[in-house]
Amino acid sequence: MAVVVGVHGIAQQYRGGYQLEAAWLAALRDGLTAAGYAHTAQRLGPPDLRVAFFGDLFRPPGAMAAHGPAVTAADVTPGAERDLLTALYEQAITVQPELAPPEGSMGPGRIAAQIVVAKLLTSSTFAGVAQKTLIGNVKQAVRFLAEPDIKAKVLDRVSALIDPDTRVLVGHSLGSVVAYEYLCAAPSSVRTLITLGSPLGVPNLIFDRLTPAPADGKGSWPQGISCWVNIAERNDVVPLRKTLAELFPPADGTPGVVDRLVDNGDEPHAVERYLNAAATGAAIGESLV
Repeated sequence: MAVVVGVHGIAQQYRGGYQLEAAWLAALRDGLTAAGYAHTAQRLGPPDLRVAFFGDLFRPPGAMAAHGPAVTAADVTPGAERDLLTALYEQAITVQPELAPPEGSMGPGRIAAQIVVAKLLTSSTFAGVAQKTLIGNVKQAVRFLAEPDIKAKVLDRVSALIDPDTRVLVGHSLGSVVAYEYLCAAPSSVRTLITLGSPLGVPNLIFDRLTPAPADGKGSWPQGISCWVNIAERNDVVPLRKTLAELFPPADGTPGVVDRLVDNGDEPHAVERYLNAAATGAAIGESLV
């Protein structure tokens, strides 16, 4: 029975649940060790961790290996997709000012999608990511929030892995949004939520589209959760808002979200870097003792 269930982020459609579980388990055990929970790390084995896999729901029919459809900046639709790309770019500029276009070079109006995509692909967060992958990631996030059928299928994947022994739910990137909405939808055995590189605080595009919808600028507290640890990397542009405590206060006045910053080096959004960080190891270790 899995005591820890993970929910992966975007861009995993060409992998699988078993592949992700192997990578997550190794990194998670390193994080536990770094946090002083070496004994817990030694005891934690494959049956104790499951990763809810939903990437195949976004894999195009007939796609071979890592060769999906040829998506370009021209395929970015106006509205949520374009706005999310722009928000990511604006955050990237705050981290790497050199990504800003030369002053006056673009004239009036918004920066062209082609330039936004090109600049993001040279950022530390998305370095090495293919153009079609970056654009596909944005489309995937928008589809989860906007298409009820897709959302229901993704949440079903999480529900299938939660059992009476599950105590910790870990969500990375878009997976943190999935984990949050799953916990808000129904009671479960989960008592600790850990969000890594989470875009939950992105205004308008993510936060204001959550289910249940925020009220008076505050999001709902997930059902049954006694501990929520949110971990963000200083230079990761995906969590545009690094702290979530003010956005998700508990209704009963009990301790709320614990926000932590980490340094993931040259791969700020990589899930393995988040999982092997001492801050993540401490959050999981404290929940398993």
